[in-house]
Amino acid sequence: MAKRLVLATGLGLITALLSGCGTTSTVTNCPAQPLANTASSGSNFTLTPSNAIVTVYPGETTSIPVNVNSVNGSTGTVTLAPTALPQGVTISGGTATIGTTTNLTITTSIDVVKACFTGQIGYWTADRALTISGSNSTGTATTQLDMDVELENKTFQPTTNYLPVMRITTTDAAPVTSEDDYVTGSMTITDSTDTSNNYSGTLGIKGHGNTSWEEPKKPYRLNLDSKAALIGMTSDSNWILLANYDDKTMLRNDVSFQMSQLFGMAWTPSSVFVEMYMNGEYEGVYELTEKVEVSKARLNIGSMDDTDISGEDLTGGYLAEIDHYDGETLMILSQVGLPIGLDDPDPPATEQATYFTTALKSAEGSMYDETNWRSTTNGWQAYWDSGSVVNWFLVEELANNLDASDSSSDYFYKPRSDPKFYRGPVWDMNLGYGNINYSPTVSPTDNYIRYNALWYKRLFDDPAFTSMLNARWQVVRTNAQTLNSYIDTRAAVLQNAQANNFARWPNLGERVWPNPVALGSYQAEVDAMKTWITKRLAYMDSTYGTN
Repeated sequence: MAKRLVLATGLGLITALLSGCGTTSTVTNCPAQPLANTASSGSNFTLTPSNAIVTVYPGETTSIPVNVNSVNGSTGTVTLAPTALPQGVTISGGTATIGTTTNLTITTSIDVVKACFTGQIGYWTADRALTISGSNSTGTATTQLDMDVELENKTFQPTTNYLPVMRITTTDAAPVTSEDDYVTGSMTITDSTDTSNNYSGTLGIKGHGNTSWEEPKKPYRLNLDSKAALIGMTSDSNWILLANYDDKTMLRNDVSFQMSQLFGMAWTPSSVFVEMYMNGEYEGVYELTEKVEVSKARLNIGSMDDTDISGEDLTGGYLAEIDHYDGETLMILSQVGLPIGLDDPDPPATEQATYFTTALKSAEGSMYDETNWRSTTNGWQAYWDSGSVVNWFLVEELANNLDASDSSSDYFYKPRSDPKFYRGPVWDMNLGYGNINYSPTVSPTDNYIRYNALWYKRLFDDPAFTSMLNARWQVVRTNAQTLNSYIDTRAAVLQNAQANNFARWPNLGERVWPNPVALGSYQAEVDAMKTWITKRLAYMDSTYGTN
């Protein structure tokens, strides 16, 4: 996934003066205002919060400890109470004794999301200033602390589930906080429409993703203790739960998998939508997906272990990716400066690392050999499977996926007993189909990938490659025309469950990273994606429509 870009700075702070008691303010927004210094107006006390920050979640109640400090040994009482709070926020105050710490109770409803987020924020937290004031007969004093409003409703529990229900319970309810270390636990899947999909077993779970792991709704990697064919997919131990937090259609990866199949990629991950609970807490709609990996049931190119170090066994299968996140044991800087990580085998045996490095050097070098590179027998086509190179590009180009321009998840592989490398599988498409606000790829008529993915930039200098692209587009364009109909079908599957998801994660009206727009409803997001695809199909016809 592309690296996170900071989209909003100086988000602004709000002053919410506390001078009434437990009442909802008439203030309905969060105007920007800088944090002020602690002040005292002749009073015999001062106020300081015990914590500099209070984090609030819509639907929850929390405490704000406030120290009522004596000035020159004075005694007495102080009245603390709220007013002028944002819509959806109430604070219960009262009387406090000088020299003690008192707890104010802050309660927020879902209305605080509309009040404190503006639709323009690139983060997932609204940082606001909360002013606490107290008074007695000697005067008044104020202090301030940060109120961080989170864009999630942790207490939401749906009354009805509309998709297969996945429940994960970790050992001792341990939180999943790492992308490196598994937490043990158990999992059940209950499918009310097809009980043959029901499942129960033990597993390990850890975080997954790059930028997506920073988002509030977390993606996960699952490792089952025993292989299982979950919800009709291939039997395996390794699975991914895609959160699709920043894709409000929740369909971009699903649609891309469909397109991969329609365009003839050798293997495409299967996926199924579920509603997921973690330790009893509802986490929303997730996409349960087969992990991209080498296996007989998935990418069947010859699984390797540390004994495959000679002869035919050494020739494959190798799964690699262009990966700027350097997550693999073996990382290679290619001839043109691309960071290549070997996903499988990982870690490789010394012989495997040497073989793969040498083969990759020859395959990449074939594109830059000025004497022979266009030759069909001695050039790049002798080292790369041209069909997969063309198909992968057309899938990524139709989606205009920024990550396809040498960012991450740009997979390629080498099967056993095959001299050629192949492009694919397709993965990580959440930045496609116009869902990006910091790149020209937001436009359905942009050609960014063609000129910024270095290997493809080179291939476009070969008339044979452009001829292949044009010819293949003529074959697959009819299938591509079915994408919007497919989207309608998949959106209908999610129609009820999406309401649950966005009650848990109320971001439909907010431009969370990297959204260029926030349209306010699920159907509007789906329609916008379809409109973008319609324009993109016209662009593809105009660009690749002739031989």
